[in-house]
Amino acid sequence: AKCYKAVNERAGAFAGGEEVGVAFKCGCGDCPGLTVPKLDLQMAVLDALDVDVDAIYFGTCVQKATGLMNCPLNVEGVTRVMEDKFGVPVHMGTHEY
Repeated sequence: AKCYKAVNERAGAFAGGEEVGVAFKCGCGDCPGLTVPKLDLQMAVLDALDVDVDAIYFGTCVQKATGLMNCPLNVEGVTRVMEDKFGVPVHMGTHEY
């Protein structure tokens, strides 16, 4: 819910920029992680609906899980794969609260 709050209030990663909208939300895929396959499916649906995606944001929950809770997700590796595959920037975290 806090990621949506950041988008709606144009706070955190969304502060000071253009108007922002959420096209979809995708979980990490649980351990060991199916992030890219889930995202690939979502991107195919959005493409069929002619919805453009300008950026991808990992939620702050992923940032906290990998930083504090020993989550095994290789964020740097997944980020590179996503940027190469989908051609949009990938960011970590959406808010500070």
